[in-house]
Amino acid sequence: MKYLAFAVAIMLVTACTEQERDVNTNHTEKHERADNNTTSMETQIPTSLKAEHEELHKKLESYTKLPGKTGIAAKAVADKLHPHFNKEEEYALPPLGLLPDLAEGKTSDEMRAVIPQTDKLKEEFQQMLAEHQQIVKTLDELSAAAKEENHPEVMQFVDALKLHAKTEEEVLYPTAILIGEYLKLKL
Repeated sequence: MKYLAFAVAIMLVTACTEQERDVNTNHTEKHERADNNTTSMETQIPTSLKAEHEELHKKLESYTKLPGKTGIAAKAVADKLHPHFNKEEEYALPPLGLLPDLAEGKTSDEMRAVIPQTDKLKEEFQQMLAEHQQIVKTLDELSAAAKEENHPEVMQFVDALKLHAKTEEEVLYPTAILIGEYLKLKL
């Protein structure tokens, strides 16, 4: 994750430098440079993030089947988490699929397609954080139930999901927003 933040910082510095250089070049040169930097774009959620979401969902699903307070608390988490994951997969995570191309300096007009997603994330950022807070409250209840009913694996899951949410807040969401801002400057 440290490398991801570093890569985004490098991209922003590069964008600012290139924007200044573009001011001093003519229109034709800009188009020639853009043509040399194009790449075909697929805005897909990075497979590592998609797999992590699927694994978290799968584990939570299994915990909803546990008897007692733990199962009930796990269902409450699932009720809050599922719609939140859907939002993330709709507009927060797909822009991150562009990072490998952007890190190589490749851009294309097709990449503009993610700008509405990143704008939506920027607009919904505080709401997404508020949802995380609600999810964490239900996770605390799940942890308490799991502790009471001796389900250490559920307590580990709670810790992993809280860390996942923190990573989204500190790295993934800001990076997705920066991708949109970078593309606005670059394109």
